[in-house]
Amino acid sequence: MSELVLNILPLTEQTEIVRILDVFFYQESQAKAQAEAALEAIDTMKKSILAKAFRGELGTNDPGEESALELLKQSLDTDV
Repeated sequence: MSELVLNILPLTEQTEIVRILDVFFYQESQAKAQAEAALEAIDTMKKSILAKAFRGELGTNDPGEESALELLKQSLDTDV
């Protein structure tokens, strides 16, 4: 071990590396929080749409359009 040479960066460089890493970790935690919030919002929207569909509240004014319930079924089949 006594023959092992360790090159240690100057304190100013060490401090700058820590600062940069702190910024990256902060940005990563912010991105994670935003992603989790988006997933929660999507889950809430899906539950709301399903509730409306089962109550028969989804519909369209155009009789030529496909049923909203059928569109919902297709949407849920592709997500699973």
